[in-house]
Amino acid sequence: MPGRRVHERFVCELPVTVLAGEQEITTTASNVSLGGMYLLSDERLEYGTEVKVRFRVPALKEDAEPRATVRWQRTDGFGVQFGSLRAIEVWALNQFFKSLESQPES
Repeated sequence: MPGRRVHERFVCELPVTVLAGEQEITTTASNVSLGGMYLLSDERLEYGTEVKVRFRVPALKEDAEPRATVRWQRTDGFGVQFGSLRAIEVWALNQFFKSLESQPES
């Protein structure tokens, strides 16, 4: 099926800090997957902007801070695609997903 997502999305309210150069944006992820997250924000970052996203899920003892790229914009925020996640981050996110509701595809 064309356009089908590779990674299942999960609805969440996860505090996130986006680091874009010297700019630091405090926001909330409204959904997350192993591929990226959607961040609620009035701030706008251009498509293709390289950022770091800092967040912590319950299974992690320290913040995750993967690199990501801005891939889409909406009026209420923007989506980022993760670069490489460390194995511990993949494991921790998968543990976190067990407590979340899957988001239907739109």
